[in-house]
Amino acid sequence: MKFESLAADLRAWLQDSIGRGCGRDALVQSMRAAGYQPKFARQAVDLAFARFAPDAEETPTAAGSAEAAAGAAAPVQSAEAVPVDSHEILASSPNAIETSDRVVHILMALNAPRIVLFGDLLAPEECDALIEMARPRLQRSTVVNAETGAYDVHEARTSRGTYFERGENELVARIERRIAELIERPVEHGEPIQILHYLPGAEYKPHYDYFDPKLPGNERVLAMGGQRIATLVMYLNDVTAGGSTVFPQVGLDVLPRKGNAVFFAYSSERGELDARTLHGGSPVAEGEKWIATKWIRVGPYRPL
Repeated sequence: MKFESLAADLRAWLQDSIGRGCGRDALVQSMRAAGYQPKFARQAVDLAFARFAPDAEETPTAAGSAEAAAGAAAPVQSAEAVPVDSHEILASSPNAIETSDRVVHILMALNAPRIVLFGDLLAPEECDALIEMARPRLQRSTVVNAETGAYDVHEARTSRGTYFERGENELVARIERRIAELIERPVEHGEPIQILHYLPGAEYKPHYDYFDPKLPGNERVLAMGGQRIATLVMYLNDVTAGGSTVFPQVGLDVLPRKGNAVFFAYSSERGELDARTLHGGSPVAEGEKWIATKWIRVGPYRPL
C-alpha cells in the first residue's frame, strides 16, 4: 500500500494530526473508532509518519494521545474502505463450528476474497418450513436504485421473493441466532432474512452487495446501519440443473445443495471494498431454486 493510494481526505487528516503532535497509537485508535480495520489503520498511520515525521519516536506524548482521541478523531472514510475487518471473519475457525443448537461444517474456504462454504447450516425441515412460510408472500424481486435510493424492479434480477422481519417467529429467531454465533457478529447487525424463488430461466446477473457511498441513492440505505460487510446465501432445496452462485472474478461456482450456505465478506487484504466479490445467481436450467439470504451490516440495522 502506498500513501498516495489513500483517500485525499484521509491523507489530509493524517498530515494535520501529525503536525499537531498526535502520536501513532492515538491516530490508529481514532481510525479504528471511525470504523477502519486495524491492519489498514496501522499501515496508513505508519505511511503518514514516514512521510511527515520520519524521525518521530514510537511512543506518543500524553497530550498527543488526548488530542487525537478527542479533537482529531473521525477521519473521513473513503468509498473503497470497509469499516470492519471482515476479511478476518472465520479466518481461524475450526473445520466444524458448534453453535448453541447445531454443528455446522466448513466444506471449503477461499482466502482472497474471503468465501466460506458451510455444510448443514440448516436442517432439511427448517428449509422446508421457510419455503412454505414464504410461498404465499412472494412478489417480484427488486434492486436498490443507486441514483434515487428507491427499490426498483430490474431485468437483471428475475426472481420472486419476500422477507421475514428479524425475530418474526421462533424459526427465524433460531436461525438468526445460529448465524450470529457462527460468524461472531451481533444478531442486530443482520438485515431481515430474504427468501428468493427462481423458476427455470430466472437469474440474478453478477452484481455487488455493498453500497458505493459516492452514489447519491445509497445515502438512504447506508443510514440504516452503515455499509454491508458480508453476505450469507442459504440453499433451501436441491436444484436439478443450473442455479449456482457464481463468482466470475475468481472463477468459482457454488452449486446449491439443500441446507448448505455460502458466506462471503467484502474487504480485501488491504481493507478495501473487494471487487472480487462480484457474484450472481446463474439461470436455473431445470427445476426450481429457493434460497434465503442474510446481509450483515457494520452496525445495528434499523430500517428508516
